[in-house]
Amino acid sequence: MKWKMGLVMMTVSGWVAAIGLKLGSRADLADAAFLIGLCLLILGVSAMISKTGFLAPAVEGFKIIGERMIRRSRSMERTDELIKKDHDFQAFKSTLSTRITQGTFIMGACSILISVGILITHRV
Repeated sequence: MKWKMGLVMMTVSGWVAAIGLKLGSRADLADAAFLIGLCLLILGVSAMISKTGFLAPAVEGFKIIGERMIRRSRSMERTDELIKKDHDFQAFKSTLSTRITQGTFIMGACSILISVGILITHRV
């Protein structure tokens, strides 16, 4: 939970610093914050969809096509088997992908909220 709050504070302070340093007009910064937030949310949703296995049939089909076109060596097959059986590595990958997905959601939502806040407080 600490890292999530730290990420929120880092994102917000980054956008506030950009406003304070006058890196552009407020409208330009609001546009940039919204665009970056939207891209991060799309990236997070894409990671979430790939994690659910919704696209697994298509990915498996392309994997089969790739195996038919390019022959894999026995050592590569043994290495893949060992990686699949290594529970510590699988847990590490799962934890890392979860943190990256949550981080992109947090930074994306903060950036969009900052852009809305900039537009609300923006004076013409």
